[in-house]
Amino acid sequence: MRLAPTLRRTAALVLLCVAGSVGAAPPADLDDEVVGEMMGELMFRADLMNALDALCPRGKTASDWHVALPALPPEVTTPALLDLSRRLAADAGQQLVRDNGGCATPAFAEAYAESRQSFGELIERWRQR
Repeated sequence: MRLAPTLRRTAALVLLCVAGSVGAAPPADLDDEVVGEMMGELMFRADLMNALDALCPRGKTASDWHVALPALPPEVTTPALLDLSRRLAADAGQQLVRDNGGCATPAFAEAYAESRQSFGELIERWRQR
């Protein structure tokens, strides 16, 4: 089960709204709103993967998905925004686990793999912008 697109969009937009105007210069083919949404979703996705790893540990050590993030402007990485992103992602992670019948189910394994793939695709999209 994929994370509801509206939940992802809502989380990204909340992060963008709280951040205010974005200081990064967007490429010519992307407007500020799209760039801001991508930054918000990058933060949310990293926090979601961290939350899923904390809820359903897969090994001896948990990964820190923030390491995979590209450098983001300081305007979108304030302590308040980071905290908001973590709280939204923790709620989404709990819902994802519940909706898929727990950590040990094939449905959760598929949802986790989809979330991981979406995160990787988003990072690639950011790099190609």
